Amino acid sequence: MKNQEFLALKSHEFLEMIEAIARERQTLKTKKRTDDSITLTCHLGIPVSHIRFNTEERGDNILVTRKVNLFPLFYSSLPIFIALEVIIFLISYFRNGDNLFIYILVGLAWVIGAGFLIYQTYAELEEIERNLYRIEV
Repeated sequence: MKNQEFLALKSHEFLEMIEAIARERQTLKTKKRTDDSITLTCHLGIPVSHIRFNTEERGDNILVTRKVNLFPLFYSSLPIFIALEVIIFLISYFRNGDNLFIYILVGLAWVIGAGFLIYQTYAELEEIERNLYRIEV
């Protein structure tokens, strides 16, 4: 959870800017928008994360709270991991082999893949922040 304060900006203006940035990006989709919050979903073939921006007006400024939920990564990639482990188990069962090293390699590949997807989420957040602070003259 990260808090930021934007000066001389209204809540609906900020949410419109976030929605416009999400439309420009192929991996971001607007999931839900209310009067004071917006939820974006980061997709890379599977849902990776939900990014929520909550706004609170304080005078002429707004306080923005950002939350990242990585739970969709695990409930969408865990069935793929289990299916790979079952395939490896069936192959080793029919070949009458018991190779523990292959199970470890599949698990490490899943951890590396999950790490890449988490990195992609934070790269998208960095791109959102970079576009928010861009000033065109």
